[in-house]
Amino acid sequence: MEKTNLCRWFMGCNSQNGFYSLFGQFARPEEGWHCILIKGGPGTGKSTLMKRVVRLAQRRGQPVEAIHCSSDAASLDGVILPRMKTVLLDATPPHALEPQYPGAVEQPFSLCECWNEEMLSAQREEIVRLGEEIGGLHRQTVRYLTGAGALLGEARQLEAETIDTEKLKQYVRRLAARELPPQEKGGHETLRLLSAVTDRGTILFHETISTLCSRVFCLEDPYGAVAAELLRQLRDEAMERGYHVISCPCPLSPEKLDHLLIPERGLGFITSNALHPAPLAGQAIHASRFTNRTLTKERRVRLRFLQKTAATLQQQAEGAITEAHRRHNQLERYYIKATDFAAVDQRTAKLLEKLEAQMA
Repeated sequence: MEKTNLCRWFMGCNSQNGFYSLFGQFARPEEGWHCILIKGGPGTGKSTLMKRVVRLAQRRGQPVEAIHCSSDAASLDGVILPRMKTVLLDATPPHALEPQYPGAVEQPFSLCECWNEEMLSAQREEIVRLGEEIGGLHRQTVRYLTGAGALLGEARQLEAETIDTEKLKQYVRRLAARELPPQEKGGHETLRLLSAVTDRGTILFHETISTLCSRVFCLEDPYGAVAAELLRQLRDEAMERGYHVISCPCPLSPEKLDHLLIPERGLGFITSNALHPAPLAGQAIHASRFTNRTLTKERRVRLRFLQKTAATLQQQAEGAITEAHRRHNQLERYYIKATDFAAVDQRTAKLLEKLEAQMA
């Protein structure tokens, strides 16, 4: 299978409001999804298992979505197999999940039986200490992001007060009329995180955009108010016209949209600014065309201060996540030493065999 059949996302991240999670959206029996809830400790093989599922799906020609961990961007927290309506999720904190309809909707898959409890118990003090330190660093991350979010929220409000709302509304209507011919079916929305603040800095999955969208509109908006309102209106227009949309909330302030993808039309609308650059080839939409430039100019000093200070806080948040990841690596060592990986491989092989049979 071509690599382009793989999409990458986040489903949870630290935000200004704490940990923001989309993991629970799969626990909906009425939609027919089957969830494999993976339990285990740090470093015991959960991410490795899911990476093997991704490779299996690619070999078998299955579309696949890899869900990355925002605290450790190289690791996976989940895998979505949309054609099979099957999802594998790391069901441990901070996105802990328990089966509501075990066997019928969710299937627990535990690697806990593969560790040596006595070895872990002997390192109890160190494990608890590291766990508490990691938790403290994530709380520190949220405090920095709360500050950054408040400052950027003020900047958005200052820009919002300068928007020519009628001009923006008419532009969205013309854009929808040109790009989104009405369909005789109902539209629906999927939520995904296309970006997040991670241990490797702020990441935007450009390859996912390229996979799903042959045409990209880059919303050049340094403050975010125009882009958020344009995307909100365009999302509503697309759904009214019968399209499936992938709405991507802002990882810092999830109440607003940062990106909108419409795969049926190969269209992507991506917000780009100093904190969240999106260096993509595509048609640029400049926020300034919808604002009162005189008012914006009068507020420029305040806006730049808010941006600069928010950027400093976001950098501090990235540093705290990076340190949390370093401590997490130390914690993993205790679990790696105590884990029987032959047993993990055996359980993993059985699950892969079962999934492959369902792909036939």
